[in-house]
Amino acid sequence: MTKLTVVIITLNEEKNIGRCLKSVKDIADEIVVVDSFSTDNTEKICKQYGVRFLQHSFVGHIEQKNWAITQANYPHILSLDADELLSDRLKRSIREVKENWKFDGYYFNRLTNYCGKWIRHSSWYPSRKLRLWDSRKGEWGGMNPHDHFILKKGASRQMLRGDLLHYSYYNIGQHIEQINKFSDIAARSYFEIGKQASMFNIIFHPFWRMFRDYIIKFGFMDGFFGLVISINSSHETFLKYSKLRKLNRDAEKEAMTQICFFNSLRTWGGGEKWHYDLISGLSEMDYKVFGFVHPHSELIKKLRAASLKNRSVKVSNLSFLNPFKVFRLVKIFKKEKVKTLVMNLSSDLKVAGIAAKLAGVDNIIYKRANAIPIRNTVLNRYLFSKIVTRMIANSEETKRSVLANNPNLIDPSRIQVIYPGIDLNYDRDSFQDPIYTREDGEIILGNAGRLSEEKGQIYLIHLAEILKKRGIKFRILIAGSGKLKTWLKKQAKQRDVQDEVVFLGFIQNVEQFYSEIDIFLLTSLWEGFGYVMVEAMAEKKPVVAFDIRSSAEVVDDGNSGFLVSPGDIQAMAEKVIELSNNTKLREEFGLQGYRRVENLFTIENTIKEVEEFLTIRNGVPV
Repeated sequence: MTKLTVVIITLNEEKNIGRCLKSVKDIADEIVVVDSFSTDNTEKICKQYGVRFLQHSFVGHIEQKNWAITQANYPHILSLDADELLSDRLKRSIREVKENWKFDGYYFNRLTNYCGKWIRHSSWYPSRKLRLWDSRKGEWGGMNPHDHFILKKGASRQMLRGDLLHYSYYNIGQHIEQINKFSDIAARSYFEIGKQASMFNIIFHPFWRMFRDYIIKFGFMDGFFGLVISINSSHETFLKYSKLRKLNRDAEKEAMTQICFFNSLRTWGGGEKWHYDLISGLSEMDYKVFGFVHPHSELIKKLRAASLKNRSVKVSNLSFLNPFKVFRLVKIFKKEKVKTLVMNLSSDLKVAGIAAKLAGVDNIIYKRANAIPIRNTVLNRYLFSKIVTRMIANSEETKRSVLANNPNLIDPSRIQVIYPGIDLNYDRDSFQDPIYTREDGEIILGNAGRLSEEKGQIYLIHLAEILKKRGIKFRILIAGSGKLKTWLKKQAKQRDVQDEVVFLGFIQNVEQFYSEIDIFLLTSLWEGFGYVMVEAMAEKKPVVAFDIRSSAEVVDDGNSGFLVSPGDIQAMAEKVIELSNNTKLREEFGLQGYRRVENLFTIENTIKEVEEFLTIRNGVPV
């Protein structure tokens, strides 16, 4: 007579395991129970029946069952689940097989008891199962959680009389819980083999499952529970494909949205703040983002303080001629699986843009923040036709100026205007000691930016001369640092306004700076976008600025501030005096400016627009 090992896997099966063991104890020569560390009385009950009780970590139904049969002393196996037992007729059939084992595997039908009712229709019955076999002739396979034993090619098999009785669910709630669990496992299994889920799968397969089980396979003959089973089976199919679609989309997002913001500038300005805001904002939205920044920059300090991913890099205008630096970047881009690269410096574009192209980066984006025409050189024509895939302009004026020297430099449809945004929800309670203590009756004028030629701070010194001669009690506070600091201080002293013009240097808390001034002044000769004006407007401060085209995109002239002709410092002085003498007008302009920021220039709007611009699907920008 053939020796038979009964193999059962368990996890917290105290409700079922005794019934299962009782049904097989008379035909088993050995019973092996492989348990996944149950916390109930499963082990105690098993030992009452003298089984060999083993514990093994569960990693999957297929894996657990294959490990279990390796623990059997006999190669001929009867494999059961803890909630199954043998009918008397099936038990007699197995005894007959033991006396004369002729085939490699034996099938029999499983009859399921659902909430106390035996289900004899739908896809639940007859449900043929291969559970009795020579373990040398095959192994467990299929797809978790719906495993099955796979016999080797050419193996013989026979159908046995009698049912395997399956006590599945004692209430509908248990069934629903298991549906959610099994649909998770099935979706993950499909995902791991690369299966996709279209909307057709999600809609059609559940409908077909319901129609097949309830109508074609006579599920309606099982009454109310036949309907419940058919609906739940349809729902499990729906969940399986829906979860698979979500897994694929998440994986696509994980694989295709590694975004690198590249900024090698050491100093802090509007472009660097834009990079910081986008890196932090997209990171919060679970995009894989990191910054490639100068090792001693303010930007890298802020990224590290916020625990945002970053790498350091030093780049000069001629770094693209250094093959070692280029190929170092190529290696990093490949290692980080960068799919989108965003830059806003011409020096970065030359070296990082070329490296990204060599690394196979799909989207190489240049953000233009300066309203200065791009030179029509051979190198620039190559960069913008062969390297740059798309551009972001920070204003309509910047977009217009890009093509001023060569209208064919890049297709205008590949340039999108996205205004920088500001966070209006910063903590004003964090403001500390005043940056400047004003005297009674003093009007505080403010300016912020790098101390460089294009920012035109020299005009502020000329303005101070005019205001002083007109007897206005004022101070001009200039926040920022730069190469012209010493020269500007010297100019202020020569014009005898060194007391009226105060150079504050770099200000960490710029919001507090804007809160302490009365009027913001912008004397830039060109700006891609006057972000500092937006910052001032967010603190409800009126603005007086040179009308350099982009300024009109920020300031509503006559409603939130005044615009004057570039270089016309006398006109600027008149507007400053008008606002200085009219507190109500300053308040009205400040309120209108704040509302304009709310409508057009919030960081939420910017991040949303950039996200849409950068989103990748199948390697194609949307």
